[in-house]
Amino acid sequence: MRRTLTCAALTLSLLAACGTTSTPGVQAARPSTLLTVSVDASVSDATLARKYGGTVQLRTETFAVIGNPRSLSASDLGGQTEQNAQVVHDPSSLSAVAKAIWPVAINDWAAVNGYAASDFHDMAGQTAQLWSGGTFLPFSGNSLAFGNVALDHAHRAVSGGREATIAIIDGPMDLDHSALRDSLTGQSDWRDFAGNDSLPGLTGAESGAIYGHATAVAGMALQVAPFAKIMPVQVLDSAGSGDLLNLASGIVWAVNRGADVINLSLGTTGQSPAVKQALQYANQKGVMVVAASGNDGASSMLYPASLLAQDSLGVAVGSVTAGGQISSFSSTGPQAMTFAPGEDVFTLFPGNRAAQWSGTSLAAPVVAGQLAYLSAGGVSVNSAYAAVRSAGTPLSGAWGTVNFGTIE
Repeated sequence: MRRTLTCAALTLSLLAACGTTSTPGVQAARPSTLLTVSVDASVSDATLARKYGGTVQLRTETFAVIGNPRSLSASDLGGQTEQNAQVVHDPSSLSAVAKAIWPVAINDWAAVNGYAASDFHDMAGQTAQLWSGGTFLPFSGNSLAFGNVALDHAHRAVSGGREATIAIIDGPMDLDHSALRDSLTGQSDWRDFAGNDSLPGLTGAESGAIYGHATAVAGMALQVAPFAKIMPVQVLDSAGSGDLLNLASGIVWAVNRGADVINLSLGTTGQSPAVKQALQYANQKGVMVVAASGNDGASSMLYPASLLAQDSLGVAVGSVTAGGQISSFSSTGPQAMTFAPGEDVFTLFPGNRAAQWSGTSLAAPVVAGQLAYLSAGGVSVNSAYAAVRSAGTPLSGAWGTVNFGTIE
């Protein structure tokens, strides 16, 4: 599928120099093997190191992840081991790369890199209205799609996700984008696990499937929940690479830093004990999670979307067209899942621009925005999940019971 880049020169006066700088951290050698064990708060890191060898890489009061433990069997170690695989992001070039994580949006970067002036459309007529009194408004190009989820009704009736924080766990984000700057959490809550520093901002050239992905995801969430705060947590580098430890660490970071909702527009081809424990930790702490189902058009979802659906730890999200038909690229599965607009939707693009995207990556933050509304209203995690899954009109053409969730 060709991705049409429809870029707008947003009001430049809205963009001021951020004034923040960051010294890149020294990235320690990544462990090749991870051991995930259940612990309680009374067990120290030193005790774990003596028992298992290796180094404690991630720790909560309920579990620990140890890098490069001693070479013992899983039964002897008392936990679950896995390879901390490095990842590649582009699903079209992946075959059987185990444990590969990538951002799940469809991009045709040959078209993007070769765009001409005629490919840019002047959206100045609407961009002047996109930020009214600090409120992010939906793009007019999404009117049909958002009309089908009753977004206008939600914006009139409720708080727009006020006081809710949505953690976007993804790749680098354009922190200077005028549409995002005032909606970000405080910088002390930001984290770049890929670069081992506190500034998950853009680096590298404008190329590759990862470029602009996190920015686009954040833009979709804010169109649904305009008063929510965005917490940028980077687990993929500018080339789209990361590992399972980064993903698990990003989830725990977001939980501990006060996120109400976590958006995972990424996926892996295999299961991960470390990521599962991190998601269980989020559930125990009352943090809501959504994950994109994948863009293979297959009858099986990516992980962790499949885990969220199977274990009721969150909401797995697929994509529908503006007219409510399941997108041809959207992966489904035997578990209950929710669908939201994710095909040819308008959202943000780095450099103070906007673009048209397709992918389940863009559908997931629509549901994250829905959950932000519910969180702001004091709805519990399980009740919020039930509300989202039961909302809207049942769809056919996919396994299990699926819904085109309506924001009420």
